[in-house]
Amino acid sequence: MTRSLNEYDPLKEGEGTMSNVNIELKIISVSDSEPSKETEPDLFPKDGGDQKGSAASTPKKTHRRLNLSGATDFGYSDEFDMEEELTESELPFTKFTSAAQQLQVRPTGSNTHFADKAFRKKMSNPFDKVPKRNKSFPSLSMTDAENHFCSKLYHTKRKVLTLKDYHDEARAMRDIGKFLAQPIVLFKVHHTLWEDIVEEMIVRLSKEKPELNLAIEEAMNSVISNDADFVIPECIQGITETAHGPITEQSFIVVIGNTNAVTENQVIMCLLEHPFNFGIGAEEIRFICVILSPTKNKHTKSGIQVARTYATLLSDDRLRHNLLNTRCPDEFAHEFELECTRIHKEHEKREREANMSMRSRQVEPPRRRKWLPGMDMWSDVKRRAKHYFSDYSEDIRDCTSIQKIISTTFFLFFSLLLPAIAFGVLAGTFTDGKVDAKTTIVSQALAGLIWGFFSGQHLVVIRTTIPVVIYTRILYTISLNWGEDGSFFYTFYAMAGLSNGFFLVMYGVAGVSKVMVYCSRSTKEIVNLFVSIAFIVDSVRYVANEFSIFYCFREYSTNDTLNTVRLLTGEATGNDCFPTKPLLDLLILLTTVYVGVVIFNFKYSPYLNADKRVMVADYALVVATTVGAVMGSYFFRKIDLGKFSVDENRPVFGLVSFVTPSIGALFVAIGLGFVMSLIFFMEVNISASVINNPSNKLKKGPAYHYDMVLIGLINSVLSLLGLPFVHGSLPHSPLHVRALADIEEHVENGTLSEKIVYVRETRLTTLISHCMIGVSILMVPYPLNLIPIPVLYGLFVFLALTSLKDLQLWERLVLIFTEQSLYPPFHYVRKVPQKIIHFFTLLQILQLIGLCIITFGNSVYLKMLFPLFIIFLMPIREKILPTLISERHLQSLDGDR
Repeated sequence: MTRSLNEYDPLKEGEGTMSNVNIELKIISVSDSEPSKETEPDLFPKDGGDQKGSAASTPKKTHRRLNLSGATDFGYSDEFDMEEELTESELPFTKFTSAAQQLQVRPTGSNTHFADKAFRKKMSNPFDKVPKRNKSFPSLSMTDAENHFCSKLYHTKRKVLTLKDYHDEARAMRDIGKFLAQPIVLFKVHHTLWEDIVEEMIVRLSKEKPELNLAIEEAMNSVISNDADFVIPECIQGITETAHGPITEQSFIVVIGNTNAVTENQVIMCLLEHPFNFGIGAEEIRFICVILSPTKNKHTKSGIQVARTYATLLSDDRLRHNLLNTRCPDEFAHEFELECTRIHKEHEKREREANMSMRSRQVEPPRRRKWLPGMDMWSDVKRRAKHYFSDYSEDIRDCTSIQKIISTTFFLFFSLLLPAIAFGVLAGTFTDGKVDAKTTIVSQALAGLIWGFFSGQHLVVIRTTIPVVIYTRILYTISLNWGEDGSFFYTFYAMAGLSNGFFLVMYGVAGVSKVMVYCSRSTKEIVNLFVSIAFIVDSVRYVANEFSIFYCFREYSTNDTLNTVRLLTGEATGNDCFPTKPLLDLLILLTTVYVGVVIFNFKYSPYLNADKRVMVADYALVVATTVGAVMGSYFFRKIDLGKFSVDENRPVFGLVSFVTPSIGALFVAIGLGFVMSLIFFMEVNISASVINNPSNKLKKGPAYHYDMVLIGLINSVLSLLGLPFVHGSLPHSPLHVRALADIEEHVENGTLSEKIVYVRETRLTTLISHCMIGVSILMVPYPLNLIPIPVLYGLFVFLALTSLKDLQLWERLVLIFTEQSLYPPFHYVRKVPQKIIHFFTLLQILQLIGLCIITFGNSVYLKMLFPLFIIFLMPIREKILPTLISERHLQSLDGDR
């Protein structure tokens, strides 16, 4: 073993020093007092008996020799020999200090005299007579040494390799073609020990190719380092470069074994049933590829070059996703063949486009395209039109995808139907029943079906939200100025809705969505967290209102009469005191939330297997709603928890009866429609940008401008029918994507991280769920009114809590109250000082507080500033924050994952 020490600071002696000294240590076994003997004496005889090759009666002497060869810059060298006799009593210390080995030391420097003198002094200490032992080591035996020192050393070498170019490097396709000619694949292996996995792979190779006459033991030793407790001696893994640093791909590993047991490269693939832990950086391995390569081979056929070929293939997360869904080794090999064909076609396509681009540049210089209205929208249409039919047929080919589509459909059905009922009930109280739960359900079903069939990015979820309810209340309040009986409401509502739709269409045609490039992650997460807070605030307000009305206590007045007084307000209530109702409301709400969160987190539990855990977690919302409904409607059926009521005589669809408006009413409606279009513009674009985040691995492209036009047209139709407006929704949109995704879990430094591998970009979930919502109109009021109102608000809290998981703002907020030594290994924790992390989080919280003050205040007209404040968040991020925090730190804190 040779070690080089680049810097050595020798002892300074008198007037001279030595610099730039290189030391080489060559370790050779101990020699006996008789150098001709090859056997090494036992330096540690056991107590009470003699050992072979040693005499207990007489002290045995062993020679220890140090050869110092010094070479200087002047071109000459000196050699020094020191020889010393050691007695048996000194041998244990000799063994411990590794002086039982011969060391050859070569110093070089500017002054040989001082170098030699310094080395004599530096190196003589271990080899001179045994120094006085430290009292803390009373008996320095081998057992003591093992207690204080590592048992062995582990040498690690890392080297960055480039991905294999299948188009330019012809050898890559040959290697894969050779493997596919006779594929050796171990499918769904259950072993939990690396040596067992390797043994099964080598034995399978020996059976499949008996002509190799494979020496199994020798082949196994090439990929298992027995000296390091079955550590892999040489392997290749994937690394993804991100803006926040490299991330190790922990789902596959390619192991290289150089051995004389084979005469040509052999490849064995293995798919594990469960993730295998190889240690830090490789804790979730599912794919193992073993390359057995001859020790002597040309460079292009070497083991590392073949390993590059298969590591490049396995680095594609699409291929890994498809391989996990295969059902037999033949399908596994077929997916490899399809991947090679796809890669080859992509290379040919890129080469063809590059040649066409080069020829076009040679013919005429490129001309800048002239912008025309609607050009961006038309580009969206062309981009998405070629994927339209695949949106229906692509992701229904395997059982896993079908199960995901079914669970996501039920998720959308419950998460859209129940809030529609709740917001309809809330809007009914503000509009004197002009807008109720039934109209909200009709609006959701109609808008959702139009969106599902004709939208560009159909994964965005549209629905009626709190801002829509607030603006509906404002429109109703203002309409009373032109008709105190509410007769002018529908006319005023339709005018405001048509103007809102007109402005949205203009935004899409003019390509105004391009300004969203200034909407950073910080702004999106502030809005997302605000929506979660709004859900929780609405639920708290509902419970507080129930307590203020029904939770009472009795007291006697001065004339000994019994009065019932509300607990929170102190007002006299008469005989309507019913404290059981608010307590039961709170119990059902918390039960719904608890059941939903527990089932949602079931996928992180150790029970069942990974696929079954995910399947159970997908139905968390369904189970929670069912448990809450049964609990309130059956077990406590004798207690009136409140039911929503609707106008059963109102037709499902009907055009608004217009009343001739005044000029003032028309301009006010247009103004309100413009303000409303701003909030719709921001909500739709933020929802779409969150969906189209690169971390979601969507492959069909966005359609910001076209979708904006479609939202404007949908709301125009709804306003003519007197139905509630809809727009893009948070947190439903990202939860919709997550429900359709296959997610890989990795453990890094003790912290669980998740990565989306594949998302099923299907329209079926949106269409089927809204068809179910349309059918549920027939169940209004019965049996839908059997669902207690607390269950609806419990659903709000559940959606709010489950959406916090993916918010970096929430992560950093939790870090404020976390012990610093327990911080997870987030990228911004490694790159940004702690004070700056907390300062940036505080700035976001201040913006969030301003948003909450405007929205949750008592002034109805102050709420109209809500969209303006959201737009104002963008210049705050782009102009103000860079003056407070450096751009490098902002990039780490506010960049996309």
